Amino acid sequence: MAATFPDSKAAWAVAEKQVPLEVRPGLSEYKPEANEVVIKVHYAAVNPTDYLMQDSPYMKFEYPWIFGVDVAGEIFQLGSDVTRFKIGQRVIGHCDSILTNLITHAGFQSYTICREILVAEVPDELPLANAAVLPLSVSTAASALFICQNLTLPSLDPKPTGKTVVIWGGSSSCGSSAIQMAVAAGYKVVTTASSSNAEYVKSLGATFVFDHKDPNVISDILKVFEKEKFGGIVDCIALDTTQRACAELLSKLGGGKLSQLRWPIEGAPENVKIEGVNGLDPGLVRLDIGDAIWRKFLPQALAAGKFQAKPDPFVLEGLENVQTGIDMVRKGVSAKKVVVHIA
Repeated sequence: MAATFPDSKAAWAVAEKQVPLEVRPGLSEYKPEANEVVIKVHYAAVNPTDYLMQDSPYMKFEYPWIFGVDVAGEIFQLGSDVTRFKIGQRVIGHCDSILTNLITHAGFQSYTICREILVAEVPDELPLANAAVLPLSVSTAASALFICQNLTLPSLDPKPTGKTVVIWGGSSSCGSSAIQMAVAAGYKVVTTASSSNAEYVKSLGATFVFDHKDPNVISDILKVFEKEKFGGIVDCIALDTTQRACAELLSKLGGGKLSQLRWPIEGAPENVKIEGVNGLDPGLVRLDIGDAIWRKFLPQALAAGKFQAKPDPFVLEGLENVQTGIDMVRKGVSAKKVVVHIA
């Protein structure tokens, strides 16, 4: 049976590259597929992909369109095959509209639809505003670490692997999740951050922290690996400058695969393969990773207090402030994630 959505609203992009977004009535009803859940959205987080899609979309949509990837709220309706949730349960979800081209599956609206494999329970002690920062960062970090880098999967009782991974940009949203996941998988972490965020990334589990602005940062990280065994590298910033820095570092460590979040640069060293990370792979392609992270590790780790919902949210009120949030992220935020209170 189709669910009907009372007082539904959404932040619409009426046309390609339209600024600002317009708040208009949202979806009126939807019948979830067997493996889907309907979520009443309380909070939705803003990600760099939102301003990229608004400014110079790298995917083609049929407008009017709705952006948004990260949501936190409560289960409103269940698909017929979904058994691990109940109506009213507090959850986070990773929306897949960017790849599925389904407007019903976008985040900046009162109600959205998520694949069950990309939904996790939120413990009562974790505010939904904080939980909303997690979905895309969790999926992307999982793709980077456990698909691209093929690291050992995380657990609540990790066994040391004896290896150390590099997470470039540890105070970013993805970096915050990547540090915690790597530690939960039994790896030590080398990360970069501004000096003001050094204690923050240490609180997430990083062992070695270097200032990304230091001109000697690459040589300083190389000194770590005179004693530590190298386990992999992920660029969580993915600008041309950070990709080149990571590629240079990896090349000097003997080469291999560099995981990064956007489009690979040209002219990387011959012994370095730059591989783009698809944050939706755990829900669309590598369902084994989605099962391991979203159904098993994440809800258990959140409930046990062994995974922090970081960075902290910077909350804006109402769908009319989605554009404000997108503009803030476009300018850049540090050790915070912009979250919009919808319900």
